[in-house]
Amino acid sequence: MIDIKGKNIRHVKNMNRNVILEFIRNQGPITKAEIAARTHLSFTAINNIVDELIREGLIMEAGFDISSGGRKPILLDINPSGVYTVGVHLSAFSVKAAVINFRGAPVVQEETKLADAADRGALIASILQAVQSIIDLSKLPREKFVGIGLASPGPLDPNKGVILSPPNLPGLASVPIRDLLEERFGMTVRIEKDANVMALSELWYGAGRGMSNIVYVDADIGIGSGIVFGRKIYQGFPYGAGEIGHGTIELDGPKCNCGNYGCLEAVASGMAVVRRAGEEIRRGTGSELAPMYFEREDSVDLEAIIRAANRRDELAVNLLRESARYVGIALANIINMITPESIVIGGCLVNEYPPYFDQLKEVALPRCFSSFHKDSLLQSSVLKSQAGVIGAGILGLERFLAGAS
Repeated sequence: MIDIKGKNIRHVKNMNRNVILEFIRNQGPITKAEIAARTHLSFTAINNIVDELIREGLIMEAGFDISSGGRKPILLDINPSGVYTVGVHLSAFSVKAAVINFRGAPVVQEETKLADAADRGALIASILQAVQSIIDLSKLPREKFVGIGLASPGPLDPNKGVILSPPNLPGLASVPIRDLLEERFGMTVRIEKDANVMALSELWYGAGRGMSNIVYVDADIGIGSGIVFGRKIYQGFPYGAGEIGHGTIELDGPKCNCGNYGCLEAVASGMAVVRRAGEEIRRGTGSELAPMYFEREDSVDLEAIIRAANRRDELAVNLLRESARYVGIALANIINMITPESIVIGGCLVNEYPPYFDQLKEVALPRCFSSFHKDSLLQSSVLKSQAGVIGAGILGLERFLAGAS
């Protein structure tokens, strides 16, 4: 005979345990009295669960709160060394790996350049080696790791763990990367679109902290976006939501790597800026970049253009302003369509060229219904270049936290 009552009691206890652990993670340092007031759980239940979580090393005592009379109440917080995950952020040109602690901070990290985005074997080997190298570098015992998260350009299938057909990484088309990683390292692996995990990282630890619904826009070599509703990644049906970079914004625009014409990515991404720089220099437009370009065309990359813009080179400044204008229009469309609590903008165009954010904001807000943009806050990324690798690590923490209940 199945003991339904016993199962229900265990289920309730596990739910309460998860509520307390999540509450301490989100609100800590915090006292038991504050937990009781906000969760409406009994002191007995809280005491038992807190003792259990301390024994397991997941939370810790973190000093004392101010006393209102009598003994000072103990503050509780997440133990950053309780568990760790590996976060891997794959971009068109590099793979970045980091060990992420229980508080979402990178402990160690490395970045390796990718030689050939079309070389399937080399790309897979680079990803596997990046994970192995970062685990070795951390010198942590394997049992401290609770999972691996991989952030990759889309499109991909997070349910099957397969990278489908990323335009800027053709060598990874149809690669079952989750299974390859799980077989190699014996850990649970989750994969997700890069902009989605950046949205998640900003929600947990960055500009969106304390919110429930945000959109993250990654203005970088490519342009992507991630959507979080109800503190969960919104994948769409089945999993392709957020491809802002492949929405048409210029009807007769240039061909995009996805095969369409006039995509936002084709006219405003870092790749587009580099292409436009070459076109303007060949037309005779004056710039400090011209001598570099004529000596070796590929020396005028996005980093060089941003450096020139920060030195107020007119061509570089105009190219980035043009990019910001297109992205600003796309942001206005997002605000008018879904009115999130916040749109967080990251990527190297914003992170490394500060005027870019102000320029796109000047374009976006006048194109929104005023009743919307008063409450839809445009923010630049807090986590900046760390957003992808931290978000990838959070994928593993999410799975662990769900299992911890």
